[in-house]
Amino acid sequence: MSTSNGAARIGRETAAAAHLALELMLKEWQLTAAQWEEVAELLDELSAAVAAGDAATADAVTGELEILSGSRVTRIGNAPDGPSPESEGKVPLPEPYRERVVALVHALDPEPASGGARPAPPERT
Repeated sequence: MSTSNGAARIGRETAAAAHLALELMLKEWQLTAAQWEEVAELLDELSAAVAAGDAATADAVTGELEILSGSRVTRIGNAPDGPSPESEGKVPLPEPYRERVVALVHALDPEPASGGARPAPPERT
């Protein structure tokens, strides 16, 4: 996947939204096996959009991922309604998808990793 400098190619706002959705996916999402399969297809679309610099598609796919997340705001102090995720067959991000998500997170990171390539300083005249 050639997504180097993905954040710059699709725009800072779009990259930030996609980056946040992917970070939350890694840490918090609990979905059914069928939902994870749908996420896998969206990850393919997002990878292709980032590689192509297609901000509109990346933004649309990020929106679809956010809908799939199932996150709902709960009033502070209130217990979430309904059964636990485990009782509904929901599980965290499966290992086969984790590597793809991590690669996308890194591709969308606006800051290069320490020790990574840095832009050349401007020439002095």
